[in-house]
Amino acid sequence: MDSLPVSNKTVGEPESVTNKTLETGAGAVQNFAPVKRICAHLNAFHAYAHEPKRDAVEANHYCAHLNDDVRQCILYDSPEQPARIIGIEYMITPKLYNTLDATEQKLWHSHVFEVKSGMLIMPKPSAIPEAVWEVAENKEMEEVVHLYGNGLPSLADGPG
Repeated sequence: MDSLPVSNKTVGEPESVTNKTLETGAGAVQNFAPVKRICAHLNAFHAYAHEPKRDAVEANHYCAHLNDDVRQCILYDSPEQPARIIGIEYMITPKLYNTLDATEQKLWHSHVFEVKSGMLIMPKPSAIPEAVWEVAENKEMEEVVHLYGNGLPSLADGPG
């Protein structure tokens, strides 16, 4: 793999003009309803419990509600392009978590420490006044602190 080119932190050739043109055209005519439901951007640093010597990884969560008890988040390594998908995280309420058997519960983690330590935040857009954003972020964190998460890493953490 050493002889393969790397583009955008991933093994492979840079995106061609043809693919860029197709991407632009598709964006103009296709319906992206599932990703248009994304309503929150959360930022956290994820540690690898099974690899404590490994550096924590920045994870930008772009989340949508499936219902009042379930959120699904696409995780990216950056909030800027070229961002790579590094995983998916599902978040559920305690009501659903408490219905899981003990074996399944071990696969989920609480967000209490991440939220209360400031490791999980909702990044502030530059155009929003600080006071307004603080209210919005606090309201979001009041909900997230009680949720349980289950992250599924992707292959983007591999080659490249």
